[in-house]
Amino acid sequence: MQRNTTRTKQQGAASIEFAFVFILIFAIFYGMVGYFVPLLLSATYQELSSEALRQSISLRYSSLDTNDIQLQAQRVIDESWLPETWAHTCEGYSNRYLKTDGNTWSVCVRHNSPASILMPISLFGLDLLRLPDEIRGEAAVRLH
Repeated sequence: MQRNTTRTKQQGAASIEFAFVFILIFAIFYGMVGYFVPLLLSATYQELSSEALRQSISLRYSSLDTNDIQLQAQRVIDESWLPETWAHTCEGYSNRYLKTDGNTWSVCVRHNSPASILMPISLFGLDLLRLPDEIRGEAAVRLH
């Protein structure tokens, strides 16, 4: 009879240990994924804005007008893998991704609410994941 009681107690201890270890492993995994997503989006927005600017500059000396060049920059962003709700224009870009101020051309793409992608989790009063207020990528070039 003594053996069964000891065995039962040890099984209960193992399940309690598993619960604590699972919480720890889940927090580490969620933290890795939670920081991977914003870093991936930041790199994507930077690359996307650079590519849209490259495409726009390549059309600069063609017979296209400024609206067509801006539509080309928007087409590059619209055809990317990003969902439509994740690509927003930056402040000062007047509903277009491409801004031309004389000889300076720039493209800016941003996500204004990264917390909507991956919700932060609070564990024992600690926030496991704090995302920035916005994620953005901007490319600019000065033409001569």
